[in-house]
Amino acid sequence: MTLCPAERRLYDCLKRWVGSYGYAPTLREMKDDLRSPSMSFVQDLLKRLQQKGYIERQFGRARAIHVLSSELPLWGIVQAGYLIDHPERSERIWLEGHRYIVGDYALQVSGDSMVGAQILDGDVVVIRPAHDLWAIRPGHIVAIWIDGEGTTLKHVFYREGEAQVTLKPANPAHEIRILERDRVGVQGVIVGHHRYHDGLWIAHRASENE
Repeated sequence: MTLCPAERRLYDCLKRWVGSYGYAPTLREMKDDLRSPSMSFVQDLLKRLQQKGYIERQFGRARAIHVLSSELPLWGIVQAGYLIDHPERSERIWLEGHRYIVGDYALQVSGDSMVGAQILDGDVVVIRPAHDLWAIRPGHIVAIWIDGEGTTLKHVFYREGEAQVTLKPANPAHEIRILERDRVGVQGVIVGHHRYHDGLWIAHRASENE
């Protein structure tokens, strides 16, 4: 969810303090930083940031505010559409509104085959590594490698022991593909989805895989 200007100023203040000191500012320090005449205004902003998923708060403890963001490796581009070659990238990206675990990584989406799942061209998805098709629930959105073609993002349908795997887009303009099991390999499942707005990669929605 996007932030209004006042919410954004407070969020930037919290990130700056946590980055510099390792802990959040006090309410009075936040009030001074925002040059706000009212402590209740700061408290209202904190409530809104929590409701929008940008922070967690532990009431009754001083400075117990946790900024929900993660810095992850951005490993490259995943095709949500017709498979084409993309150069691999090696950089890092800050994602707001969620804390991820060690091993998770980000991919930037190219294409429109998953628009029905609200995943648009240019969005960033977070992948949690997984390699066993049988462990993935039917219909999960998966980063899946196709022999001779590359990696794509699709709903995957497979039952243990079957000889074929169904890859289903979330856009009727793209075809459903049924491939032999030995032609595909799972790279991971989506656990997060972010969209760029006003300088931030904002958590767009909870992953339907969760």
